Amino acid sequence: MAKSFRKGVKSPIVFLFIAVLFSVNAVRAQSAQATLLASPALKGAHVGIAVFNESTQQWVDKYQSDHYFTPASNTKIQSCYLGMKYLSDSIPGWQFAENKDSIFLMPLGDPSFLHPDFVYQPVADLIKTTKKKIVLCLPTEADNFASYGRGWAWDDYPEDYQPERNRLNIYGNVVTFSKKETGVAIAPNFFTKKQVLPTNYTVWTREKLSNQFFAKADTLKDAMQQVPFITDNKYLIVKALIEDSLRPKKSIAIQNGWRQSNTSVIKTVPTDSLLKIMMNRSDNFFAEQVLLMTSQKLLGKMDDAAIIDTILKTDFSIFPQKPEWADGSGLSRFNLTTPENYIALLQQMEKEFSMQRIKGVFAQGGKGTLSSYYKDIPGVLYAKTGTLGNQIALSGYIITNKGTRLLFSVLVGNHVSQKTYPVRHAVEEYLTAIMNAN
Repeated sequence: MAKSFRKGVKSPIVFLFIAVLFSVNAVRAQSAQATLLASPALKGAHVGIAVFNESTQQWVDKYQSDHYFTPASNTKIQSCYLGMKYLSDSIPGWQFAENKDSIFLMPLGDPSFLHPDFVYQPVADLIKTTKKKIVLCLPTEADNFASYGRGWAWDDYPEDYQPERNRLNIYGNVVTFSKKETGVAIAPNFFTKKQVLPTNYTVWTREKLSNQFFAKADTLKDAMQQVPFITDNKYLIVKALIEDSLRPKKSIAIQNGWRQSNTSVIKTVPTDSLLKIMMNRSDNFFAEQVLLMTSQKLLGKMDDAAIIDTILKTDFSIFPQKPEWADGSGLSRFNLTTPENYIALLQQMEKEFSMQRIKGVFAQGGKGTLSSYYKDIPGVLYAKTGTLGNQIALSGYIITNKGTRLLFSVLVGNHVSQKTYPVRHAVEEYLTAIMNAN
């Protein structure tokens, strides 16, 4: 008897099996969602959930997915996209020109200059070794950004997570205090030369309106501390820091405008190496500078508001809901977006970059900011965390043990738990249940 089905056409039994499977998975997702929402750690909190099965192109779970939340450091996913797309293979760090007497340098926002995370320092090596005069050039067109992003907390000025933003950065714009057997090591010690500082290791801070550092009698927790210093947009502080640190053969000059021809760009560290640190450590300084460097690349000037407006009208016109986007790091509480927007962004990244590249930049479960979570799960998770007072966020990719690729975003606002661990653990249990079901 001949078969009654044409080649490639599934039998009703197969369709029934698929329908039953989707129905079972939907029930499991609803159960996982109910468990998450009933968690005591989330009592009274606002919760948004979006989970999309990229393998089947179907929604796995949605709950208030079009509602707005403060994404905290999930904002760095936007900055990561910009860095991957617009900053080429290596950071375009400095505009460069020279004549027989002088070398002209205009900084383009590179955060790696004399930063301890990066050994490769081509500009520092140039400044140290050249016999020519070094001229630091101010931009021809005025920049339009403040040292702090819109909506940042002013009283966080001495905190290591809030260095100032600038076109010309050095040492990550922080002073580092380290515990040594002989007392305390301070780098760079330029700011401490005219100050009387204790020789024992203690907790350090800074005057609000000056680069006066002092010790305070708090309980010491870490063997290394970092305190931001006040920068300036005329390069005066950095000029002094460069001369003190690198000892160029001639005094550094500062020039208004860029008057040179035959210019080139000095590239510094690999872009993805900087983005990996940004995403795994949730480095606010790197994220802010990526936003400003993108502005320099696309607009010819550093203007955070203008580049955000430009990207929202172009690359991020894919968002289902129009977000409020204030900065590059997520420090601002003015940032507002939805879980569905993050699903759209994650899909956009998959279309434009290889998944292998994305995996190399995003934090993996059990590592980086996720070191305490997602260690033993039915799959592999690549994501970005977000934490801001009473807000937590997690968005990213999951490859389950069954080979299913999931995109997810879970945003929690206004939780009253004094610690974030119970909230993050509840989200971990939810996502683990979703992995098991898919």
